[in-house]
Amino acid sequence: MVTRIFLKKMIKVSLLCGLILVNVSCARILQTTYAPDLKSGEYSMEIMRLKDVIKNHPRQSERIKAHYHLANLYSSYKNPKKDYKKALEHFNIYISLDSKAIKQNDVRNCLSLLREIDRFSGELAISNRKNLKLMQTIEKLQTLDFQVEQKRKSYR
Repeated sequence: MVTRIFLKKMIKVSLLCGLILVNVSCARILQTTYAPDLKSGEYSMEIMRLKDVIKNHPRQSERIKAHYHLANLYSSYKNPKKDYKKALEHFNIYISLDSKAIKQNDVRNCLSLLREIDRFSGELAISNRKNLKLMQTIEKLQTLDFQVEQKRKSYR
């Protein structure tokens, strides 16, 4: 029983890793158009700057670009604090504001990958909670088994 669950978890982790590797290529496509020279410590500052652009810039076109670039930064392979859920959120906003965007193959590919990563992340979280419960049950059973064995030995 535990082995089957462990195997399912390993399959999901493998799929998630595969999607992340594919997303690296997506991030590289986007990375060439924006901030190619950011160092890992500069991502949070650039993200804050782009959020400010979204809130305060007078031109809609700049706010739309900021959503696109935020999606890129949140999912960048160079970003030490990746957040695929936020990347997906900003990518969806970008697509809703730019009607031409969804017609681009690279945009559709990245959107598809981010959706799959989000879906697998949710499934992985559920599996992790189930595995934690199973591990706690196993610990309780081992403790109970030890106590039963101790009582059995005391009767001899």
